Order: sequence, then structure tokens, then C-alpha cells
Amino acid sequence: MVTTTMPPTASLMRSRLASAGRVDIDDPLTGARVAVAVPDGDPVLWRRYLDGARAVYGAHGVGAALDHDAVVDGADTTVFFAIVDDGDVCRGGLRVQGPYGRVDETHALREWDGSPGRGDLVRAVGSRLDDGIVETKTAWVDPAVDDPAAAADLLARMALPILVVTGARHLMATSADHSLRRWTSSGGRIDESVPATSYPDERYRTRLMWWDRETLDRTAAPDVVAAMRREVDLMAERVGMAAAAA
Repeated sequence: MVTTTMPPTASLMRSRLASAGRVDIDDPLTGARVAVAVPDGDPVLWRRYLDGARAVYGAHGVGAALDHDAVVDGADTTVFFAIVDDGDVCRGGLRVQGPYGRVDETHALREWDGSPGRGDLVRAVGSRLDDGIVETKTAWVDPAVDDPAAAADLLARMALPILVVTGARHLMATSADHSLRRWTSSGGRIDESVPATSYPDERYRTRLMWWDRETLDRTAAPDVVAAMRREVDLMAERVGMAAAAA
């Protein structure tokens, strides 16, 4: 199991983050900066993140998958991670929902609606629910950044920080299979028990991926495990300092 020097409980971490509103961590591998925030803690950055997502999703003709009007108030988002440049312009990010208390809280049920694999999806989520499940949504990278692949890898490495700050054991994500396979270095594995679904339209084969906090040290690449641990420790340090100063 991956361990870190985090504060003792996820609830304490979330409470401190809510007090701080936002903390920034620097990534030594890419030189990028990642802002960790709650929507009402930094509403300007939250809107910039959603505006960027809407532009990227719209450019690919899948704007409906963003479900902007349903998520813009931030009520369903526990925490979000935004890649920001020196001018605080958002260049990518993702948001997190959960931990879930019921299977029907996951957006994935809508994505598999009418699909033969919907029952398999329900079983996959239900079997993990008691150990805690959170879900990443609205992941995107600005195609104009210097190295989009590195930015995508950086977002993938947020898997462990997400699991630590939420206290969940399992992280789930759904996306086109070619996108998800780029995230396997951080320990995510596509769930082969759940057949792909055509979402948001017939051009896509959307798959389900899981990260398990108990096995990340075996499923993630060793250098990525080290990077994720470092990022968790930096996040813990910055959250603690910011909350103390608030």
C-alpha cells in the first residue's frame, strides 16, 4: 500500500483545504504549477477551469458530455485540480466527485444507459462502494501548451493526491479508451469486465478505469509512485500552512 506523511485523516485534510480555499504545488518534473482547490474557495479559478473545459470539449464536438449547466455551481465537486501558468491562466485540470454513498451517484450510469454493459458497471461500482469510491470528471488539457502529453501525465499523477484528500480507496474514471490507456503509468487499470459504451456518441468507445490505493505501489511505475508521494507531501504541507494562516 502506498503510504505518505499526510495528516492523519482525510476529513482533516478536506477541512484544512476548505479553510485555505486553494493551495499551489510546483511539479519539479514539468515545471508546471497545480492549484488544488474547492469551487467556492477560488470561484475565479473554478470558472476559468470550466471555461477551458467547455472550449476543449466544444472543439471536439462533445460539449454535451461536459454537462456544464449541471456542474457550474460546484455543488457536486469535492475538489478540483487545475494546471495554471504564471499568469494564473488555467491550462488543464480535472474535478472530483464523491466519495459516493450509492451506486446511482456515479455519472457513469448515464454513460452506459442503454448499453449491454450497464449491469456489469453496476456490479463493478457496487462491489467497491463500501471501501470508498470517488470519480474524476471533466479532465482536459489545453492543446496549445508546450507539451500536452506531459500535462496529461501530470493530471494522471493526481490519482494518489485525490485518494488521500478524499479518503477513498478507489478512484474511477470514464473516457475514450485511447485516452485512459495513457493514464496506466499512475496505476489505473481499464476494467475489462465492463464492455465499452458509445458515449457521448458513436465515434467513441468509452471505458471504465479504476485506481486502487491499496495496490498503487505495484500497478504504477516506480518513478510515478515516487512522484505521486512527493506531490502528496507537498500538498499536505501547503494545505497545512495555508489553513494555519487563514
